[in-house]
Amino acid sequence: MEAVMFSKILVAVGGPEDAEELVPVVAGLAKVFEAKVLVVHMRERVVTSAATLEKETIPEAFRFGEDIADQLVSAGVDASADTRGHRPNMLAEFILDEAKKFGAELIVLGGHHAHGMHDRIFGDIGKTLAHGSKCPLLLMPSGPQ
Repeated sequence: MEAVMFSKILVAVGGPEDAEELVPVVAGLAKVFEAKVLVVHMRERVVTSAATLEKETIPEAFRFGEDIADQLVSAGVDASADTRGHRPNMLAEFILDEAKKFGAELIVLGGHHAHGMHDRIFGDIGKTLAHGSKCPLLLMPSGPQ
């Protein structure tokens, strides 16, 4: 049987609560497979009829994505970051598109927290990724809510 190799890993991370357990797991995987890692941070915008609300500023989002990549680099991993804004209903498609462009052989999704009404309206991100991904998908567990 041929061993599975992941030379490119895309990591989708939403916030600090996702990153705490995510970084050591991804660092371990990347070292074992000598993989290049792309950290994709999604800066969420909440669009209402009156305004577009930012959950974090553009500089905060870039600092966060770069910080995750820097933690991986400090652990000896070839990592870089890509931070973009997104609409909640397009998040899974955004991740899949980035994975395709990067040539990801594994997608790691940070802790996926249930959003109740959000998931009922826009669908579950993990389920959409599982059905749409052309490569394996690792869903990190969510912390206590």
